[in-house]
Amino acid sequence: MPDGGSLVAPLTETTPVGRGQLWSIDYPSGQMHRFTNDLSDYTPGLDLTHDGKMLAGIQHTRLSDVWTVPAADSAQARQITSGETLYVIVAPGPAGKVLANSNGDLWLMNADGGERVIFVPQALNILSISSCGDRYVVFDRLRAGKLELWRTDADGSNGLKLATDVDWSDCSPDGKWVFYAADDNKICRIPPEGGAPVEVLDVPEVSGAFRVTVAPDGSLVAFAYQEGSPIPLIKLGVVSASGGAPRFVSQAPLGASGLRWSPSGNALQYRLTRNGASNIWEQPLAGGSARPITNFTSGLIFGFA
Repeated sequence: MPDGGSLVAPLTETTPVGRGQLWSIDYPSGQMHRFTNDLSDYTPGLDLTHDGKMLAGIQHTRLSDVWTVPAADSAQARQITSGETLYVIVAPGPAGKVLANSNGDLWLMNADGGERVIFVPQALNILSISSCGDRYVVFDRLRAGKLELWRTDADGSNGLKLATDVDWSDCSPDGKWVFYAADDNKICRIPPEGGAPVEVLDVPEVSGAFRVTVAPDGSLVAFAYQEGSPIPLIKLGVVSASGGAPRFVSQAPLGASGLRWSPSGNALQYRLTRNGASNIWEQPLAGGSARPITNFTSGLIFGFA
């Protein structure tokens, strides 16, 4: 502020949406006062008039909902949620339901969007959710500045911390193992009941693995990693779920994210935004060119499963 007695700044929330809200910070005491509390993001830019009476900023608002679509016909996409809840990640849940995260809460809903309930409040889930069969749900949780791997029963009870310093996680289809990428450039697995982790792969590149996902038959784990210098390239690889040497699959195009397996287990899928619209692309494990499997002409995809 012009009198030097305070600082105005957008501070980002520790939620998956990560909205920046406006705060006034007294100087030199450091006392903080929040003066916006809405669904907008004021992070992009901020300025004051010279007399300190007018604040100019950029208000960034995002609306996102959960949709379902037949894999073979994106024209049949159907919106199953609506309202001000901003969904970021979706995943298959126990008993045929759908898991989703929003504003730090984990939600559970029917496949048609009905009976939506908060499954785990303030889980502060950042990256991943997965279901271990119909018995457990696994997710990452931000606590004290570190990402922790947690497991709950299928009703959200009996929470148990499995590991710390985790980047991504995914449960095997048989529910016997939780695979995760650790901060020390390793891919590990651990039983959902807890115990000592088992190393699956020491990722040889500087970035480590920043997405892990288990094949539908549980035999392979796919991951993304960076390789090359001075400009690293994002590449996709697979490794046996029991460990061993990794196998290179393909280079990922710039902007690809959200790695998943195809239902057949013969290809990897990721989302890619081109010309203002996101679509799901599929890369065969056997090689060859990736191809889009949806053909949306507008809208952005934040997560898919």
